[in-house]
Amino acid sequence: MTKQYYTTEEVAKGIEDLPPISKNTLRSLRTQRKIRYSKIGITCVYKKEWIEDYLNGNIVEVAS
Repeated sequence: MTKQYYTTEEVAKGIEDLPPISKNTLRSLRTQRKIRYSKIGITCVYKKEWIEDYLNGNIVEVAS
């Protein structure tokens, strides 16, 4: 069974099959409202689906 929420530290290390996203990048994405997150106390948490939505929405095709 997978976890429902992941902390900033866990996302920065990489979760399951997703690439790591640095703490600074996550902070910037939150500030710019480009990634969904929730707060539990002072801790920012993310669902895997929210991270996947962000990554899939920012795919850049490479010209050949």
